[in-house]
Amino acid sequence: MDINKSKDDIINSVPLFSRKRVIIPAIIAVFILTLAALIWYLDFSGTVSTDDAYVDGNRVTVSSKYLGRIVQLTVDEGSIVKKGDVLVRLDVSDLTAQERQAKASLEFAVQSAELAKVNLEKAEEDFTRAQTQFNNAIISKEQFDHATKAFEAAKAQSAIAAAQIDTARAQLGVIDTQLANMVITAPMDGVVSKRWALPGDVVQMAQPILSIYDLEHLWVTADLEETKFSELKLGQKVHIYVDSYGGKKFDGKIIQLGSNTAGQFSLIPPNNASGNFTKVTQRIPIKISVEYEGSTKKGEPVLVPGMSVEVKLKVD
Repeated sequence: MDINKSKDDIINSVPLFSRKRVIIPAIIAVFILTLAALIWYLDFSGTVSTDDAYVDGNRVTVSSKYLGRIVQLTVDEGSIVKKGDVLVRLDVSDLTAQERQAKASLEFAVQSAELAKVNLEKAEEDFTRAQTQFNNAIISKEQFDHATKAFEAAKAQSAIAAAQIDTARAQLGVIDTQLANMVITAPMDGVVSKRWALPGDVVQMAQPILSIYDLEHLWVTADLEETKFSELKLGQKVHIYVDSYGGKKFDGKIIQLGSNTAGQFSLIPPNNASGNFTKVTQRIPIKISVEYEGSTKKGEPVLVPGMSVEVKLKVD
């Protein structure tokens, strides 16, 4: 051995595979890569996942049944409402005038019926008297016929008067119903998510005024590829990762499998009979329950409809 060799020369003369400072990091790197590959395999093997998913919930659009001007909105966006709470009041001045007119018509019909009743009683008495006199040959057949016709006419007038009362009452009932519908109440518990009109606006029949979401009963709607649909079944456990909270995980399970592809309700549904048809993998919506109590537990994350989520579930 040459004593004149430097320390670096000695180190460099050692074969590469025998150097500890090379072998140990290489072993560690191989171990880390193997472990990462194993974790990836265990995590994604037999797993169905998609990011085409969002939080969903029951929504009701509150609208008017009649044309009217809004005079009062008792809630605003974000207001919590209970079923039966008054939300909107519409102008009732025209209907109030019609109600007074209908009440007057009803009173007139009642008085007319009283008059018809008196005339009927008189005609009946005249008919009974004329019948006795005709049987005793006191009056002529013509006079008896006149009394008979008068009695029949009186009965018809009485029936008409009774019908007029029913008509007036029905008309009043229609107006009362319209007046009741001028006050719009909440059809369910929830939160006002959108206000579409303001006081002073004239709304048409069925025009949206408010939108209400039920935040107590939410679910996730996920659109999965049709090639994975056969692997799904009701009750399967699902992991849900919410984008808004940095991928915070929620648990859930499949509660409904779609009965059609999402494309069937698109603006232009796919037409397989067209000459330039290009096959595209369709997606089928599924409904996933969420084990979530954030709307009632203080400090818990708040889920609202429309939030983007990712879902992942194991399949057999």
